[in-house]
Amino acid sequence: MIHASQLETVRLVVRPFVQADAPLLVALFADPDVHRFVDDGQPLTPDVAALWVERSAANLERFGYGTGAVVERASGELIGWAGFARPGDGTEEVIYGLRRASWGRGLGKELLAGLVAFAEERGIAPIRATVDPANRASIHLLRLAGFVLAEPGHDCGAGNDLYLRGA
Repeated sequence: MIHASQLETVRLVVRPFVQADAPLLVALFADPDVHRFVDDGQPLTPDVAALWVERSAANLERFGYGTGAVVERASGELIGWAGFARPGDGTEEVIYGLRRASWGRGLGKELLAGLVAFAEERGIAPIRATVDPANRASIHLLRLAGFVLAEPGHDCGAGNDLYLRGA
């Protein structure tokens, strides 16, 4: 996530993606419950996963931070992705996702708290997140982290709502 470094929480490490992560991302996104609220709701293809890894590295080089692999400290396994995306309109937004086997253990809350702290340390304000209104778990995490609904239907094409923290 951070060029030549990483974000660490008690149980997680967010580190830059490496090419070997691409097939792991494809496997993670094969679960319909994982990919249904991400991008177009479709599984990640090997080509798109490789492009994601490549673009993440370019963002790290250009901006010093971006999106990376979420690794569980205890197992050393890649269990998700997290960081800051740039949707193309000049803004940055927090993104995150975990494999289904990692849900319900407080890891999402821990991960989001680490991302918020990272953003605040760098003066990123407000912190933005877009979320499908049907993604109740993510909305719950965002609200716990102090995000508020700022604009329902913000991303009309995708039907996502905009949440802000520190606005």
